[in-house]
Order: sequence, then C-alpha cells, then structure tokens
Amino acid sequence: MTLHLVTGGTGYLGRHLVAKLLAGGKQVRVLARASSDVAGLDGAEIVRGDITDRAAVESALDGVERVFHVAAETRDGQPADVYDKVNHKAVTQLLELASERDVKRLVHTSHFYAIGRSGEPRSAPDFVNDEYWTHDPGDIHDAQEESKYAAENSLNQRVSLSEPRLALIPTMMYGPELRDVSSVAELAHGNRIVRMLADHAAGKYPGIPGDGSQRWNLTHVEDVAAAHVTVMDAGDEGEWPPPRWTHWHYLCAGDNVSVKDLFARFGKLAGVGEPKSVMPRRGLSAKLLGATPKEATRSPERFLTDLHWWQFTPAMAEADWGYAHRPLDEGLEQTVAWMRSSGLIG
Repeated sequence: MTLHLVTGGTGYLGRHLVAKLLAGGKQVRVLARASSDVAGLDGAEIVRGDITDRAAVESALDGVERVFHVAAETRDGQPADVYDKVNHKAVTQLLELASERDVKRLVHTSHFYAIGRSGEPRSAPDFVNDEYWTHDPGDIHDAQEESKYAAENSLNQRVSLSEPRLALIPTMMYGPELRDVSSVAELAHGNRIVRMLADHAAGKYPGIPGDGSQRWNLTHVEDVAAAHVTVMDAGDEGEWPPPRWTHWHYLCAGDNVSVKDLFARFGKLAGVGEPKSVMPRRGLSAKLLGATPKEATRSPERFLTDLHWWQFTPAMAEADWGYAHRPLDEGLEQTVAWMRSSGLIG
C-alpha cells in the first residue's frame, strides 16, 4: 500500500486531510512536533519531529511515496526569522530531500499571500485574481507574506526541473475543527476567520478594518482537504501531474464577499449585531488591536492586510480537475452550528 506522509497533520487543515485519507483507506504517517496534540488521529502512524529538523524529516520520509506538506507558521506577529525558517527554508529542504528519496508525488499547501492581493492600485476594484496573477515583491506586507512567496518560488524551481510537484493555494479558510474546542483561545491559529467571528460574538472583536467594502475570498476547510486528496490521486496509472493540467499551482477558492456582508450574514445566523468600522490612523492603539499582545485579535501587520481586497477565482481548478466548493451561506450555517455546539457562541 502507498504510504502518505502528512506534515502539519495536527493543524487545522491537516486534521481534516488526515481524516479524509484514513476514511479512504490510505496508509498515513504524520510528522508531529513533540508538543503537538495527536488525539483524534487514530489510525495514522505518528512520527515525532520538527519540520525544520533535517534528520527528523529524513526519518519521516522513509518508505514514503507521496507527501502532503501542510505544516506552516500561521501565528501573527512572529519574528521574521521564524517565518523564514518554517515557511520557506523548511519547504526548500523538504523539496530537496523528496528529490533525493525519489518521492513520486508531493503536494505543497501554499497560501494566497503567494499570489498577492487584488484591487487598487494594482488592478481595478472588481478584478479577481487567478493563477496567472503575479505577485509584486514590492507589495509584500510583512515577513509572513514574504515567506509564503519565497516558498512558492522554491517549488516552482522544482517544477521547472520536471519533478512531480504541485501547489494548492487555499484562500481564507473557515469551518469546524476536528478536535474538542470550548473557547476562542483553543481555536487553531489557522482558523482565523472563525476566531474573528467568535471574538465578535463575544464582544471582543475590535472592529471591521476600514469601511468593510473590501472583498475577501472564503473557502471551506473541508473542501480544501478534499481538493488535496483529489489532486494527489489524479491519474494514478499515468504521468503526474497530468499533462493536460494547465498550471503547476491551483487556487482552492470559494465565494468572494465584502467584509461587511460577511459579518451581516454571520450576525443573522448567530443572532448578533454587526461590528463597528475602524478606520486606519497613525499609531495603531492597543485598543484597536486588543487588550494585550497575547489577547490581540490581530497584529498591526494583519490590520493592514485586512484593509485590502483579496478576490480570487477557482475557475482553473474547476476546469482542470473538478474542484468543487460549497456556497458561503451553506458553509457559514454549518460553521455557526458547530460554533454553537462547541460553546463558542450562544
């Protein structure tokens, strides 16, 4: 049986991916840090180690034919070298080791930061980015975004050598978690949209950045996990990725919605009012970001990215390999029901 390695399998997306692989009868190995909670991953082989540790990665790759690289530093406000080490250098190292071990297929979970924002001044307000949109290095907001952009470049170099590598680019993921959660603090850092909505329901959200007209693309975490399995299993008996596929990276996108409309839809389902708008001003205050750095809803860097438009289309993935995403209203209804059952709202 083909052995699949999942890095980041204890994270937000990673748990959904591992669950789908196991449900499909796949043999799964998870590389997890010593401090990671592996409860709920029954059926998967757990190998302890850090993605930045070369020896640990080498050990985890033993006997592996297929790799899902999902591990990433998703916390806001980390030092630049942390983002570079985890999100860029670890990816480059994994690609190198996978090449040495002749790994047959590798799917790298990228980030919409690697493509860049939409909207003015780079494009018209209603322009929607696709896979051919090229990030402007001069428009990178912070070290986290830079690390994601650099990792994509590393993968692209491997693709140019005709190695069987592919990137999937989730947009802003939302949805339930596959572990027990009873407070906002326990939510995964990668589950940022739900953290934001739960904070608002609890009266702790500092406010919509700007006037709320900026549009974001939201995609359900279960749809992204399903996409990973679909592309990995495509063309099992032939060349991979299939030659007919248009690109070496694909957007796993959902619906584009204004931030103000997102909160309005959530408020209708959760029974809460809309948050106030917070306009940018010089010297962002502690009140704007949260009571303390530990409790802050977003970092100053994230406030700036939240002011911008992040519109994307999944059209290429839909045409090439049948990507499918649920409508935002359906996904939000499911998410709010889970939040309520977990005690996050209501």
